[in-house]
Amino acid sequence: MANISINTNPTGRSPDKKFFFGRQTKSLDLTRPKYNKIGKEKDYRDFLKLLKDQKYLSPTNFETVGTNFTLHTNDERHKQFVWNMFKVTAEDQVGDWTIYHNTEIKMEPKIYIHLDEKVLLIGGTTFLGEIKKGVFGIVSFELPKYKILPMHCGAFTYGGTTNLMFGLSGTGKTTLSSDPDYKLISDDEVAWTSMGIRMIETGCYAKSEGLTPDTHRTIFDAVATAKKRNTLVEENPEALNARLSYPITCVENAYHKRSNFDHADNIFFLTMDAEGIFPAISRISGSTVRRFFETGYTSQMPGTEAGSDEIKRTFSPCYGSPFMPRKVKEYSDMLMKKIKKHNCNVFLVNTGMDKSGKRFDLEFTRNTIKQAILTEYPLEDNSEEVLKKLENMIDLN
Repeated sequence: MANISINTNPTGRSPDKKFFFGRQTKSLDLTRPKYNKIGKEKDYRDFLKLLKDQKYLSPTNFETVGTNFTLHTNDERHKQFVWNMFKVTAEDQVGDWTIYHNTEIKMEPKIYIHLDEKVLLIGGTTFLGEIKKGVFGIVSFELPKYKILPMHCGAFTYGGTTNLMFGLSGTGKTTLSSDPDYKLISDDEVAWTSMGIRMIETGCYAKSEGLTPDTHRTIFDAVATAKKRNTLVEENPEALNARLSYPITCVENAYHKRSNFDHADNIFFLTMDAEGIFPAISRISGSTVRRFFETGYTSQMPGTEAGSDEIKRTFSPCYGSPFMPRKVKEYSDMLMKKIKKHNCNVFLVNTGMDKSGKRFDLEFTRNTIKQAILTEYPLEDNSEEVLKKLENMIDLN
């Protein structure tokens, strides 16, 4: 392998170009049509034939949380990205799911997922995140069948506790969960099983904006290590959504072997509140936890999706609506049961602006989270006050 730099077109995901197919689409949440649309079977057949007729590199098999995939791609750069992000398996371990991925055909982006045939088709886009999030969307559909909760969150251990950090792109999930004092489980996606927390990915996909050894020591050092090992993938280095991909083994203070980690002790919901409505941190419980999880308020950052170049208020159920195709209540019911069973503390953390419009300092936010984890007597529960603010925002939106 060698270090790679890639400029993609588009420079973000194309969620409006994603369609589902098959009888199992009856389990989709069709109240969110931007992300969950049912396509025509003929369109799927035509696209499948087109992609199957192309030439590809040797197949790559990989596994995540018990689901196996076989990737057929024509692009060596995307193949290396998959090697960075997932546990690649033996050549003869053919996947339950098949991915056909082509970057040569000149066309508008298309992402087709056939839930019955277990096939993912990707064409018309070179953005690396389409494979990563396509896989996560499939896993998020499959795991609840086995009473496993997929989560768009980072996970880490600290002070003898296991912690989850939910948040959309740009809220600080990767940066905060990669604190040098923590031991990282994953920076973006994990599953909560009856045995505890499990990795979904074995790699990191971090934003590179503002990357310095002072503010992002863990990521900065991991990137340096990845460069030395010739495993670094740089994506759109000049774009708002510039990212870096590297195996988690490049992160010194991370778990390098997959295993079951303890059930969560603390859960943090991150919101990049650009309007300064919420305090720096709030302890929440009960129906307030459910409401925040089901609405997923934040300010969406530029470049996260194709054509998005400004900050805007957004609500993303489960803190990852594009990747959670089942009904929101299905996921929230599972989360609430686990919180109750394992007596988790839950906190809302504003990584955005204070009342004066000034951005909360990164070090301040880090210390606030650590205090919440380590204190013997958690913050006073102010669920009612915080929920009122959220409901007012929803009414005005």
